[in-house]
Amino acid sequence: MSKLLLPDNVLRRALQNVYFILGDGAAVADELGRRYGLFVYHTCEHRHKHAQNADPQLQPELSRFVENMPDFFAQDPEDAMRRERGIVHDYTPMVIMDVIQLAAKHEKVLCENDIDIAGIIHLVTHAVMISGHRTWDDFIDRYENDIRHRDISDDEKERLIRKVHAIWGNGKPENPRGTNHYGIKQFFPGDHSTVEQTADEIAEYFGLSHA
Repeated sequence: MSKLLLPDNVLRRALQNVYFILGDGAAVADELGRRYGLFVYHTCEHRHKHAQNADPQLQPELSRFVENMPDFFAQDPEDAMRRERGIVHDYTPMVIMDVIQLAAKHEKVLCENDIDIAGIIHLVTHAVMISGHRTWDDFIDRYENDIRHRDISDDEKERLIRKVHAIWGNGKPENPRGTNHYGIKQFFPGDHSTVEQTADEIAEYFGLSHA
């Protein structure tokens, strides 16, 4: 059976009322949805569903995805990062199909969290990136704590911890560089910024108005 390929102009038109927030912006997305009546779609909440429908040959990393993987922090950080990139790459087309269907039912849709922006940037009209460290620092701390409790030498622990900080320590690799490359606006909420303040800035950038 041949694949159904939709022209870019058709996809772009279908996504013209879909707003993308990359990064960890769940609270901001929910605030914007509440204010402006947007339907909010969190990509992280649909990984399990997409993994169940994944083709192991076409979507190998997604098909291996296990929700709340118990030994995630036992992975080598390079393997974890590689696997995460593969999962996001594999589920992005499924996310796009979801939000296109939602955009047919709702006036505006807000899609939040990880997506393979390189694969869809030419189709996207509205996108921003929230770059922050608070949530990410918690993630790094969990990884480091797991390493310190492993039954390995102190030298090996320090080597792995240095690797964690080198790979994960500056936030999710690729996103900041990628968004700069594609001209996507980045927002850097400070430690004292509120969700409401960040939502104000993004709403202004998107040109949203109260219904």
